[in-house]
Amino acid sequence: MHLDDILKLDIKLLVAFVTIMEEGSVSRAAERLGVTQPALSKSLQRLRDLFKDSLFTRQAYGLSPTARASELHDLIQPILHSLSELMSPNSLDLKTLDRRFKLKADEGDLENFIEPLLASLQYQAPKLRLSISSWGDTQIDELVSGNVDLGIMRISDTPNNIRSKLIGYMEACIIVSEAHPLFHKDEVTVSDLLAHKVVTHHLRNHRNSSFSKTEHKLKQQGHVIQPDLETDSLMVAMQAVKRGMALVASRSIGDLFLQVMCEKAHFYPVKLLPIPKEVLEIDEYNGRHPIHIFWHERFNNDLAHRWLREQIIYFMRESPWMHLPE
Repeated sequence: MHLDDILKLDIKLLVAFVTIMEEGSVSRAAERLGVTQPALSKSLQRLRDLFKDSLFTRQAYGLSPTARASELHDLIQPILHSLSELMSPNSLDLKTLDRRFKLKADEGDLENFIEPLLASLQYQAPKLRLSISSWGDTQIDELVSGNVDLGIMRISDTPNNIRSKLIGYMEACIIVSEAHPLFHKDEVTVSDLLAHKVVTHHLRNHRNSSFSKTEHKLKQQGHVIQPDLETDSLMVAMQAVKRGMALVASRSIGDLFLQVMCEKAHFYPVKLLPIPKEVLEIDEYNGRHPIHIFWHERFNNDLAHRWLREQIIYFMRESPWMHLPE
């Protein structure tokens, strides 16, 4: 690039480019920057002319960067980060942090960290507020749109503007009560399990989930999983197990059921069975499924956001149910 071209490249164009990269949409980037969509489209065209590349192509999730755009982003991001540091405080005062974070995680994953996290927040950041809810059907869309600050999921394939970090691996188990015909067995087969009633709790049928891939392989072998009851309510799942249904869940949920059985009067004894061997043989993770934490690119260098996600990662990795990545 010649000197004349460099003079054409002002900071606003660099900010526009990075924001479009992070949002994956010209309209969302324009809204975030407080400019009109036509104005930002003109800036994008100037960037395309300047770098002699289309920079973005339209995909299912929105705009997808070209190889040249990804190279430019890696070069421009440190420049803007350095400029941002000139205008931003370089420290985080947790005692005065007055902010609300929206977290999405299913109950089986929350069990790994929520108790120590809340204790830590109460002590370190007493003014911080949390909004915690389970995932719906539009997982990635909620992160892309900004409706969710942090998400914990068992998927890995995401758009370029969504960042992630592997927290660790979780084992699954089969939960049955004394009312279930398989209660007195130590191991079961897939046929054994599917011959009786099954309840599912938060097993999302996401196309990229490891559960979905394993389920598809089982279907090819003639094992069709058709739950008799599907629920987002842990209380409903507990009552279903009490009435003789089997529940496939994480070990953290299994231990929670055991704890409830010990404390709750008139609740049938509960037992945890291992996942059938034929399932482990076709499962790409051999029964230990990866859990990632996700956030939008726009929050990557946010000090408060970074602190919160590091807290979650730390407490999840301290959980007795989490197998750490090597």
